[in-house]
Amino acid sequence: MEKVSTQKQPSPGVSKETITDKYCTCREDIAELAIADIQPCPIIPDFKEPTASTLPIIVQTPDALFCIDGLNLIEQVKASGRATIRCHIYHIAHHSIVELAIRKTSIRVMPQGGKCSYAELVRNTHRLRQALESTSDDLVLFAHGGDRRSVAFTDSKENNIVTVLASRLGKSSTTISKYLQHGEGLNNVAMEELVNAGAPKLFFEAFQVQKKIGIATLEAEQEDAAAIVTAISNQVSSWLNEFQRVSITGDSSTNDHQRARAERFSESEAIAVSEDKIITPVQRTPPESPCMADVSPAIEPSPVESEDAAIELKSIGEALIAIAGSKPLNNGRNTQALKDLVTRLCLLLPRILNAEFQTDGAKEGRV
Repeated sequence: MEKVSTQKQPSPGVSKETITDKYCTCREDIAELAIADIQPCPIIPDFKEPTASTLPIIVQTPDALFCIDGLNLIEQVKASGRATIRCHIYHIAHHSIVELAIRKTSIRVMPQGGKCSYAELVRNTHRLRQALESTSDDLVLFAHGGDRRSVAFTDSKENNIVTVLASRLGKSSTTISKYLQHGEGLNNVAMEELVNAGAPKLFFEAFQVQKKIGIATLEAEQEDAAAIVTAISNQVSSWLNEFQRVSITGDSSTNDHQRARAERFSESEAIAVSEDKIITPVQRTPPESPCMADVSPAIEPSPVESEDAAIELKSIGEALIAIAGSKPLNNGRNTQALKDLVTRLCLLLPRILNAEFQTDGAKEGRV
């Protein structure tokens, strides 16, 4: 068993830049190598899933050549009787089996170009969906190795788009659906504003309910898709300013609201209905309204009369009771009915609260 080589500690006069560059890649090549000269990577065993790379990935140190991914490709070529194989080679100036082990592990974890921001993930996933929606090619073509990787396709193009993105981006369908939700209703200008501002995941989670209520309200008013996107996108600057104000001033009460809201989204991330669509998250500790954000909705709802609100609430409640008594509970009809009822409730509650606010104001005026 190869021993970890002991490295001399750098003297105090050695700069940090020189130290941190010690095991960095000096250069990379694609070249033919003798199979007999290639060794497996020490410490970390080879991956169970074959590499997606078309070439074995090799790290060359001053001591030897080490395969950090694609050993299966080397074995296939060796079995065919060939003595050489074309490889993608990374050169490092100093030998370290610890560095080799880190590189082998990170090659399936850290993207080759490094990671992007959360806002860029949302933007890029949203644009990929648009591209896949507009293509005339069979979506199976974009799930490279789909059959081998057990990628399941259905008759729903929308589902298949999520499946392709999950397979190619290495994420769960739930995570892809969340990215798509966070980009819903935002045009390119609004999305670029969030990217340039470095809007974090917490921002998207904190304002997701507010955005959903705004979209649902506009849909109920029969606004077309373009008008909805414009109206929602026009709210992004004010939402972002509010989020940044809270972050800078450290308003503990608002921070607590945002943190609690983000936690509720995180806890309910896995709660999805059919076709991998996530509905308004179930909240463990409801605020004043289970469908409302902690700040005013983007679209000001019209107030509702008390009697009309009571009739609507009773209708929703009776429908929920009827669904609760049906078997099986999770059939397609019940799922759609629940989604409709949640939407109705989310539209009704801000109207109720708005009516209560106006009533309180009128009372104050009469005092």
